[in-house]
Amino acid sequence: LGAVVAGLAVFTLYAITLARTTVFWDASEYIATAHIMGIPHPPGNPLFVVFARAWELLLAPTGLSIAVRINLFSAFMGAAAHGFWFLVAHRVLAFYSPNRVFRLVGAAAAVAISAAAFTVWNHSNVNEKVYTVSLFTIALLSWLAFRWRDNMGKGKDDNLLLLMIFILALSVGNHLMAFLAAPALALFVLMVNP
Repeated sequence: LGAVVAGLAVFTLYAITLARTTVFWDASEYIATAHIMGIPHPPGNPLFVVFARAWELLLAPTGLSIAVRINLFSAFMGAAAHGFWFLVAHRVLAFYSPNRVFRLVGAAAAVAISAAAFTVWNHSNVNEKVYTVSLFTIALLSWLAFRWRDNMGKGKDDNLLLLMIFILALSVGNHLMAFLAAPALALFVLMVNP
């Protein structure tokens, strides 16, 4: 529930401050290529194009402009990432204190600081659309790593590892940035269960 509230709060912030049209850098290119299912500059970012186009079609009945719909996709992905960051921070804080309020406040503070950081905010509602999908992927993989650790020996651990590998491989179709999580995840797995 805390993660959902955090994600909704972040989405509200991003929606209020959303760019209503295209802006600098690659944002216009990504909006246009998502709309026409085209190919942006190399490496092409096909995962982003497909997800953004599906999102745009879902929001088509709202009458919002194409730019606003694609920008809302980035805002949603940024907010969803912060929902998972809330879960990760909450889990990490459990190592420091069993106090539930401490973990909730700490996770909320971590999300507030991260979501309002200029670069994260800027990519979530103004520029460079593909980075929010990568941020979501890294946050999801981090949360799955803790779920894997918590389920160790319960018969579900192999499935989670396979899911993590699948998501990591799929995320390369968005941007190579998400693959930066691979060494950290491999080290985490080796430290937990060599």
